[in-house]
Amino acid sequence: MKRFPFHWQRPYWVASILVPILLFILACGPGEQPTPTPTPKAVPTATAITVPVATPTSTAPGPVATPTPTRPGPVATPTPTLVSTPTSAAPAAEKPRSGGTMEEVYRDVVPNFDVQLLSATPSFFTANGKLYNNLLINYEGQKIECEVCSEWHLENNSKTMVFTLIPGIKFHTGQELTSEDVKYSLRMIIGDVDGIVSPRSGVLKEYLQSIEAPSKYGVRLNLARPSSFVPKVLSLTSSAIFRAGTTRDDLNKAPAGSGPYLLKRVIPGASWEMERNPDYFKAGLPYIDKIKQTVVVDPNTIAAAFLTHKVEYDLYPQRPPDQFLPAYYKLRDDGKVTIEPFLKGTALWGIWMNVTKPPFNNLKMRQAVNLVADRRNFADVTHSKFGDPLGGARAQLLVFYEDDGAYGRPESQIWDVLPGWGTGAKKQQEIQQAKQLVIDSGYPNGLDIKEMARGTSAYNELVQQELFKIGIRATLDPVTPAQHADKLAKLDYTINPYLFRQTTSDPDEVIGLAWVTGGSRNINGYSNPEVDKLFIQMSSELDSAKKVALFKQIEDIIIFKDQGYAPEPGNIAEGYWWKRLEGVHVGMAMHVAGSSGNARSDRWWLRD
Repeated sequence: MKRFPFHWQRPYWVASILVPILLFILACGPGEQPTPTPTPKAVPTATAITVPVATPTSTAPGPVATPTPTRPGPVATPTPTLVSTPTSAAPAAEKPRSGGTMEEVYRDVVPNFDVQLLSATPSFFTANGKLYNNLLINYEGQKIECEVCSEWHLENNSKTMVFTLIPGIKFHTGQELTSEDVKYSLRMIIGDVDGIVSPRSGVLKEYLQSIEAPSKYGVRLNLARPSSFVPKVLSLTSSAIFRAGTTRDDLNKAPAGSGPYLLKRVIPGASWEMERNPDYFKAGLPYIDKIKQTVVVDPNTIAAAFLTHKVEYDLYPQRPPDQFLPAYYKLRDDGKVTIEPFLKGTALWGIWMNVTKPPFNNLKMRQAVNLVADRRNFADVTHSKFGDPLGGARAQLLVFYEDDGAYGRPESQIWDVLPGWGTGAKKQQEIQQAKQLVIDSGYPNGLDIKEMARGTSAYNELVQQELFKIGIRATLDPVTPAQHADKLAKLDYTINPYLFRQTTSDPDEVIGLAWVTGGSRNINGYSNPEVDKLFIQMSSELDSAKKVALFKQIEDIIIFKDQGYAPEPGNIAEGYWWKRLEGVHVGMAMHVAGSSGNARSDRWWLRD
């Protein structure tokens, strides 16, 4: 797969914020001592390129959609019902304003325009989400709305989803979006086009039996069983619609969407510039005229840029460095910034082991890794310490779900109860047990392995140190995000500490993506026919209590019987944006970038 050269350069405003931000923090009072963070080295300035994307010439538009569909379809709930008309994202007393330029940053280099495939990192959504549209979209809370459809409904005992598309929607290259484009894009998501399954939206393959395009503007999805989960997947940013015939290689060169913004200029590895699509089918949208996105990999620089209002928001699913948090909260208390916690849900954060080859095809070795993992230390090292001994964003995601949610387990049933979740003296006992398991597995002198490490997270070194305690000598093997995704897909690794945030927080996503045999995000080769069978039962169950019971039965098998991976406690993050920016909502996603309305940004507007 072709990729842009890996370059980055700081934006023009980076040099201007260093002194002001230090004065700002001092004015806010003392905070936590900064954690040393390497300062990225500058590289030669990248050459600007113009992306080969056709710019539409404003002509008399075809039929235009209203921002709110006239007949929205069923809400994704166990019993499908009609969704109420969504309220405006802007305050009722104030009309959204058009115009202005918005500055934003993203933390990773976006190598291409394939939003279906490159969906492991929020930056891929932030950059690409504005270039595309979906069948369905999620702007706020749990509401699922039509985007390129005027209405949708269920037939065939809720096993067939029927969509009527809006005529006259144009791709950026001028062609009209029709049912054949939708059909092709969904087939591409589930791997029917080129064998490549979307890491996030590819879970659709567990539900779709066939996709039909009976007319130019008609789409029918025939499901294996009724599902309240499928509409949620269709609304993810990674479920974008491409032009029929688009290839992965095409998406290395140019976007193939119909979204609210046109990509006008790219400096590979450094910045993207977008302009309002004058022929966008949603009347009056988008509100903002221009968007400038800059790659900034240093979290300290990103926090400083936000605090000095060089950028409008910080919606990454991870808190800023501890030393900056008092300044963030002072801005909120002064009425200048909005802070909103991300919705609770699930995150698969832990130590992933390739169960298809030695040494971790051995259950005892997986048990040893689970026992040695020090969850309390993990929370201290990886989560913010601001205001809480377990992290300012309290370690609430335990095993799979938050401790106080319907699918979670109370903390009283986890700490010092579950194997590997010991503290103090109990953790020392677990370490001794883990040492013996390694010996019993045939490694009396320990063993040497490679530990795949994406990025520079302290978690990589922490796991390396913990493994060393039980005779597993791990050498860190650094990889880029693209290499990481490729190695996971090919099971070309031995062990990998990493976090996979879920987007919908639905148990169908948790199990269907990662733990079903051949699942679209089954990255450790796990397979258990009993889990596959129970998954079908769970995803077909409309009774919430029965669905919870089935989920916990599956969880018991994966975590406690098979030791599929060693889970770690997760944290709830927050989003931050200046009051100047209006119309922002996190949406249904635990993983903020998974919310298509947030990524689309077409309802966002600037006060001045």
